[in-house]
Amino acid sequence: MIGIVLGVMTELQGCRLGVQPSMPDIGATTIAHTAEIQADDQTVKEIMSTFNHADEALKRKDLNALMDLYSEGYNHNGYTKEIIRRDWDVLFQQYHDFSSTHVFSKITVEVGEVPKAEITCTGSLWASSVRTGERVNIDSWFGVVHLLIYEGGAWRIRGYAGESPRIAPRYALPPHPLF
Repeated sequence: MIGIVLGVMTELQGCRLGVQPSMPDIGATTIAHTAEIQADDQTVKEIMSTFNHADEALKRKDLNALMDLYSEGYNHNGYTKEIIRRDWDVLFQQYHDFSSTHVFSKITVEVGEVPKAEITCTGSLWASSVRTGERVNIDSWFGVVHLLIYEGGAWRIRGYAGESPRIAPRYALPPHPLF
């Protein structure tokens, strides 16, 4: 019996059991060096600027500046711009020292009367708790597709591609509604 346990432990050596760690708190928006880009350089710069403005608004806890980055028609599984505003307001009351990480692996832009973009992204949102002072991972995502629309002279978050799970606990947010 001891031999079996030692054998299993030897086989598992170097393997990590349990929940994998969340995305690290890098606090920057970057494009992966292997990213697939289907957009001109100027458009990519403008899209990056949108996410950089979000990072700056988070650091200042500037709710109005942050909400300006969402499209007027934002909707993700019933989460509207008004609901997201309330959620951010609550988060700003409960946390400080926000930082977000976005790593883009694909950027596709559809040029037309109203330009649209799909950005495949992996990232996280971190902050420190007002109550405990601990660093908390508020949200993390892998391979989420941000939908952006060119509206009012800037790229704005419109929603997300894909479908949320149909059965989820009542208290659970749909996958990644904040960014």
